[in-house]
Amino acid sequence: MKIGMIQMEAAAGNVEYNISHGFKLMEEAASSSDMVVLPELWTIGYNFHDLETKTVQIGDSLIERLCNFAKFHQITLIPGTLPMKKGKHIYNTGFIINKKGEIQASYSKRHLFHEYLEYELMKPGTRLMVTEIDGIQCGMGICFELYFHKMFRKMSNKGVTLVIVPAAWPANHIAHWNVLAKARAIENGIYVCAVNMVGKYKDAVVGGHSMFINPEGYSSFEGDMKEHIYYGEYEASRYKELATTRNVICLDKPDWGIR
Repeated sequence: MKIGMIQMEAAAGNVEYNISHGFKLMEEAASSSDMVVLPELWTIGYNFHDLETKTVQIGDSLIERLCNFAKFHQITLIPGTLPMKKGKHIYNTGFIINKKGEIQASYSKRHLFHEYLEYELMKPGTRLMVTEIDGIQCGMGICFELYFHKMFRKMSNKGVTLVIVPAAWPANHIAHWNVLAKARAIENGIYVCAVNMVGKYKDAVVGGHSMFINPEGYSSFEGDMKEHIYYGEYEASRYKELATTRNVICLDKPDWGIR
C-alpha cells in the first residue's frame, strides 16, 4: 500500500484558504497513492481563535467533499484531524474515509496538549481506534500522544501493524518527535506514518520532518521544514520479515511492565 503524506503549510486561522490548498495537495497525492494522509488541525492551522466558528460536524459540506473525494479517486483518505463538534463539546478528531466514500472509523485525541488552548477548548476522546484498511490493521495516535507508549502497545496487542499519526508538532521540540516516533515503531514492531504540518502561528513554528518508519526504526525518507508530499510504502511481506526478526530478538513482545 502506497501512502501519500501531505506535509502541508497551513495559514493560521485562514480556514477557507487552507481547505482550498489542502484539496489541491490531495489531488496531487491521490494520483499515485492508495491512501492519503493530512496533518493535525490543518483547516485552522492550529489557531484556536474563535474555534467555535471553525468546527465541523458529520454531514456538513466539508465532510461531504472529503467523502466524495475519496470515492472519486478510489483511495482511503485520512484528512488529518478536524475540530469536530459533537453536542456541546469540540473534539480533535481524525477520520478514516474508505474508497466507497464512507466514514469507516474515527478517533478523537485522548491526551490533549495541556500547555495550550487545545486542553482548555476541547474535550478528550475515550477510546482507541482499530480498523482494517486493505487487509492491514490500522490505528491512530495524534501528535502529543507519541509520548504515551502504553496506547501504542495496546493497539499493537490488538493486531495493529500501522499507526497513523497526524501532527502539528513544534519545531523547538522536533528532537522529541524524531526519537518518540521511531521508538513507538521499534518497541512494538509496527509501521508509524507520522505526518506533521509546517508553518507559523505568532512565535510558534511547526516543525515538519514527517516520517514513514518501519518496524526497525528506519524512515524511508528524510523530511524537512518545507511543504512536501512524501510517499511511504507499507510492504506486507517486508513487515512480516521485520516483525519476525523483532519477535525473535525481543522474545515475542514482552510485557515490560505495561498493563
